[in-house]
Amino acid sequence: MTRSHNVFFLLSILAMAVLTANGLAAQKKGVKVLIVYYSGTGNTEKMAKAVAEGAKKDSDVVVVTKKVSEVTKEDLLDADGIILGSPTYYANMAGPMKTFIDDWAFKYNVYLRDKIGGAFATGAGRTGGKEHVVSSLLLAMLNDGMIIVGPVYDEGKYGAFGASALTSDSKKEISEDEFGDARRLGERVASVAKQFKMK
Repeated sequence: MTRSHNVFFLLSILAMAVLTANGLAAQKKGVKVLIVYYSGTGNTEKMAKAVAEGAKKDSDVVVVTKKVSEVTKEDLLDADGIILGSPTYYANMAGPMKTFIDDWAFKYNVYLRDKIGGAFATGAGRTGGKEHVVSSLLLAMLNDGMIIVGPVYDEGKYGAFGASALTSDSKKEISEDEFGDARRLGERVASVAKQFKMK
């Protein structure tokens, strides 16, 4: 091998080492957003997918979407941001979501303080309690010391508490505006979680 070949070979190895190190650093800095939902009819699952789309807008964000029954203690601990979604039953969150919230405190003994949180809900009635469900989910997060955020609109001039969709029998499909709210929620949680993680 000539000297120029040796130099080229050494430079190639050095470049590969730098790229690998940068890749590992990026993985360590990557932001993880966990979306946890319960869905009886599939509508809340559709909203969860839209929330995930919004969170994935940033390439530094790893998004994990799981049904409430699939979430582990490790999922909660690894997440930088957590977004909860539930259908509305008689103006309250679904039973499995309430059990999940109780479990993270009492069964898993997990404290989620300083993680970023958000919430969304679906429900059939126009005044059926979707906002109450969002508030209940966010209150559980606040009680655990989480930092809660909601979607922002019109270039950040105003925001909302969470996202929701009306899913009555007469309105079978979730509207594009409602999916847009869900995407904004995911994007906002991911953005704030990234700001906190990169400090």
